[in-house]
Amino acid sequence: MLARLVPFLVRLVVRGPAKSWIFTSGAMGLVKLVKKTTGRRELIDLADSKPGDKFVIEHLTVSHKTQIKDEKRSKKAAKKVKRAAKRDLRKAKRAA
Repeated sequence: MLARLVPFLVRLVVRGPAKSWIFTSGAMGLVKLVKKTTGRRELIDLADSKPGDKFVIEHLTVSHKTQIKDEKRSKKAAKKVKRAAKRDLRKAKRAA
C-alpha cells in the first residue's frame, strides 16, 4: 500500500509532468532508501564459528505455514499415542 501511496502523493504535490523533476527524483530516491533500510532485516547468526568453517544455507521447498501445521499435527499425534498408552496401562492394572 505504501508503494502506491507515496508515488500518488508525490504526483499530487508536483502537479504536472514538467514541474520540479528534481524534487520528484529526490523524493523517489528517498522512498527507495527508506524501503531498502526498513524492508528486509539482517539475519544475525550467534553460532560458534571459527575461521575456515563452512556453512550451507538452503532454501526450503516447504513454506513456514506448512511447517507449523506439520509440527502441530505431530504434537497432536504424540499426545494421542501417550493417551492410548495411559489408557492401556490403566486397563492392564484393572485386569490384574
